Amino acid sequence: MSTDPLLSSMLARRSVSPRRLGPPGPSAAQLALMVDAALRAPDHGRLLPWRLIDFGDAQRAGLAQLFEDEKRRRTPDATAQDIERARAHATQTPTMLAFVVRPQPDAAVPLHEQWLAAGAALGQLVLAAHATGFGAIVLSGERCQDDILRQALGIAPGETLAGFVSIGTLIASPPPAPHVDRERVLSDWKP
Repeated sequence: MSTDPLLSSMLARRSVSPRRLGPPGPSAAQLALMVDAALRAPDHGRLLPWRLIDFGDAQRAGLAQLFEDEKRRRTPDATAQDIERARAHATQTPTMLAFVVRPQPDAAVPLHEQWLAAGAALGQLVLAAHATGFGAIVLSGERCQDDILRQALGIAPGETLAGFVSIGTLIASPPPAPHVDRERVLSDWKP
């Protein structure tokens, strides 16, 4: 069965570990197209309940220090390897973004729909990275809950630091995606 290029790209998309990503990253124009793709995601009321923070090359050392400090707060007995790994999360990929969800509680659009809109935008962002020939992954975890890190990044009360998006050129292929039976998510309604 023949598929169109968009569907082929969607079916081939896969998260790629930061250690499998290297330079070059997307140009400013390519990154702008990825953001434009995210802006086309379904968004009831066009509230834009999300935003991105771009960490350029000049900010990476500062971000690495924030990641190290957070790791030390969370794991006081962290090894040197743990600290180096935390720092590397901020520096090893060419492009690093923070994805921030900012629902508007007083809007007519229910909060769960705003979260769905933000998730759709994030999905389109990483799909656009893949479609333009890059690999990408979103990493979250306990780091995103750290109040000191959140404050340092300018995450406002009521906003959620959903994760960090790493984008770069594939320097090593990821393992094949595991097969998932679609019956796990698709069923027929039986009244």
